[in-house]
Amino acid sequence: MATKKEAKTASPSGASQAGKKAQAKGSKPAASLVEKRAQKSQSRARKAASKTQARVPRSLKRAEKNASKSKTTAKKVGHAPHSSRITAQKGPIQGLASRTRFATLDNDERKWFVVDATDKLVGRLATEIAMILRGKNKASFTPNNDVGDFVVVINADKVQFKSNKEETKEYNYHSGYIGGIKTVTAAEMRKRNPAEIIRWAVHGMVPRTPLGRRQMKKLKIYAGPNHPHKAQGPSVLEPKWAQVNQVK
Repeated sequence: MATKKEAKTASPSGASQAGKKAQAKGSKPAASLVEKRAQKSQSRARKAASKTQARVPRSLKRAEKNASKSKTTAKKVGHAPHSSRITAQKGPIQGLASRTRFATLDNDERKWFVVDATDKLVGRLATEIAMILRGKNKASFTPNNDVGDFVVVINADKVQFKSNKEETKEYNYHSGYIGGIKTVTAAEMRKRNPAEIIRWAVHGMVPRTPLGRRQMKKLKIYAGPNHPHKAQGPSVLEPKWAQVNQVK
């Protein structure tokens, strides 16, 4: 009995297929060997050339790249998005046109103002007085220093309240003893001491610190039209938004 391999070789079709495979096997090794030898010779030539040439450090290569980039693309100076960096112009540093100056405690340029409280609203009048006492109306305002001016208020007994606050508004203070809290309405305060109405309103608009207490000492309030500060030559100050008819 013949095996399957013997039968395949014995048949004419099997013999033709075996011949084709043999031809293919014989042709492939010759071509592949030539290519491999050529590749090896090329790699040897590259290695020999690399050994003869001097290697350039990476730092020099990077410097050359950066120099070429700087020549081609110059950095713009001016408006740019926040992500990009802006290089300053070369040259000597020039002084600023304007400088921020902070006021000191030794401020001799204090002014005196006189305010007539006749028919003025308490809250609106107190805001303008507090702003002058703190010095917020000046360009040299410094929050941690006293740069304000003096304010003299006359006719404090003729100040006005809006709506029915004359009867509803209450002022609370304590005598210092247990259960010694006292409550006084605005009408009663006007009869007792009308200057305290404006003083309480302004006191609530300045800092609760030693600086605020120092600023409150520059406030002089008098119930009548006369005051003893004429020697200081105070200028008349007319509040802008403190009239009763200006507020509805």
